[in-house]
Amino acid sequence: MKIITQYILKQMLFGFILITAGLLMIVWLSQSLRLFDMLLNSKVSVWLFIRLTMMLIPGYLAIISPIALFAVALFTYNRLIADRELIILRAAGMSPLQLAKPVMAIGFLFTLLGFYISLSLVPQAIANFRELRWKIQHDISHLLIQEGEFNDITNGVTVYIRTKNNDGSLEGIILHDQHTPGTQVTLLAEKGTIIYRDGIPQISMKNGSRQEVSTKTGRFSILYFDYYNMDFVSNREKAANRFKNPGERSLKELFYTPREALPNLKTFRRFRLEGFKRLSLPFYNLSFMMIAAAGLLTGSFNRRGHNKRIIVTVLIMAGVQVAELGAESLCMRNLNYAPLLYVLSISPAFICLYILKHSGEFRFEGIRAFCQKARLFINRFRKRSALKA
Repeated sequence: MKIITQYILKQMLFGFILITAGLLMIVWLSQSLRLFDMLLNSKVSVWLFIRLTMMLIPGYLAIISPIALFAVALFTYNRLIADRELIILRAAGMSPLQLAKPVMAIGFLFTLLGFYISLSLVPQAIANFRELRWKIQHDISHLLIQEGEFNDITNGVTVYIRTKNNDGSLEGIILHDQHTPGTQVTLLAEKGTIIYRDGIPQISMKNGSRQEVSTKTGRFSILYFDYYNMDFVSNREKAANRFKNPGERSLKELFYTPREALPNLKTFRRFRLEGFKRLSLPFYNLSFMMIAAAGLLTGSFNRRGHNKRIIVTVLIMAGVQVAELGAESLCMRNLNYAPLLYVLSISPAFICLYILKHSGEFRFEGIRAFCQKARLFINRFRKRSALKA
């Protein structure tokens, strides 16, 4: 039996790698297109763009892995049925519960791995992604690297640099500032560099002049300087107002941040909901695989195939997924519905375990007969109600 379990395990693990890699590639390409405008507008390097998009992979993996595990379990058992291997194993005395051991082993393993991804990798990756994206959008240092071009830093501020040296120093600086109403300022400097104070980028210039023109009076003034530092107020304001979203917070911050420290009640609910989701999402790795195993390992053999059973199993999995989305919507209205997230993520595994253990008593045909009896009862009740009316 150990040999059979290892045989099925190898097939499932190999299939999981292929399916997960394919799904991740599709999702990564679709999301990369959304960030492609940032690459063009911010003039960042291709390597920085790839690094930015790669930070999203842990978040995608936490969502894709349960679906990939379900698909690989469904495909593996269906292939064993089609090749008559499962019939031989059943004839040899292996029960559905024994045949489901590979599913339980992989599901349990990926549930533990899912907790690590959900609680550690995903918040760290999202925090790094948002931090890097903010720097690309609001930091001026990557724009100043562009030599021989007029770069729009913020509203009303344009910078031109003739040369960017390997040590980070700048030569031939022209800075035009017109963000102050009624005043236009032009700074010329021979040399300069970019420095940071309290996380705010500043340009430090040497040996230059500051020319100021009042657009109202037409008055012109010039000031020669040896050293001159200029920061960007808009960037300072944005840095101060940057608020970390729930996705990049730790589990402790999500559950213990007081209501008064958050902007509104909706944000408070989002914090708590994000914490509940991180603790419930990994259980779907086991539950979805158990649904696939219970769907194909129970019931009688049919030479014509098991297409109906596969369709029912997929619909059950999709129904659990839809119910999970509905529970999230309810939690956003009232956090008292949060236990539903754990019920939906854990209960399918126990229900399927019971079905596999009592597979001789459980059949899809029994469910069909029950549904037919229920339909007849409802029709009779309607007729009686119509006669009384």
